[in-house]
Amino acid sequence: MISDTMKALNLTTIKKRVEAIPPGLKRFMLRGTLLFIGWRLLYEFVLKPAGTPDNQLIELVLWGTKALLSPFYSDLTSTGYNVFINNQLAITIAKPCNGLELMVMYVGFLICLPSTLKRFVQFALIGILLTISLNMVRCAVLASMFYNHYELADFMHHYLFKLAIYAVNFYLWILYSKKDGLHKA
Repeated sequence: MISDTMKALNLTTIKKRVEAIPPGLKRFMLRGTLLFIGWRLLYEFVLKPAGTPDNQLIELVLWGTKALLSPFYSDLTSTGYNVFINNQLAITIAKPCNGLELMVMYVGFLICLPSTLKRFVQFALIGILLTISLNMVRCAVLASMFYNHYELADFMHHYLFKLAIYAVNFYLWILYSKKDGLHKA
């Protein structure tokens, strides 16, 4: 059993370490934690049961995927969230593939950093539109790869395309955080 002195020492040590964290980092961590908890509660109890915005994002990605594939394949159809090329299933766009979590993470990070409202809105819109567009391209390329039985399709799906989209978001975060004079909150 831990003695009272040991407990006090640990609490004192913890308090000193917390006080040593720079105020800006504390604000960032607090905002991030509150946003994460708020988002999870909103999503799990309100949005997910209603299928919003998951279903709308899947429909949008499905539309873009078909639009990108249509110049290359004349027999292109879809049923539900499945895309068929020449009556062969090429891709299914599922909830984890709609990009919602990535967009929420991207915007959440922007919210945690100090900035002007104008700059936040610009970067949020650019990031969201770019993520949706890249996801459409990703799904179209994957559909073609799966249809043609390209052996690296699974690797591209699970690793390379995810890395590429995350790299774009990371680059936008870097650009966003480098604005002069906005590091003071």
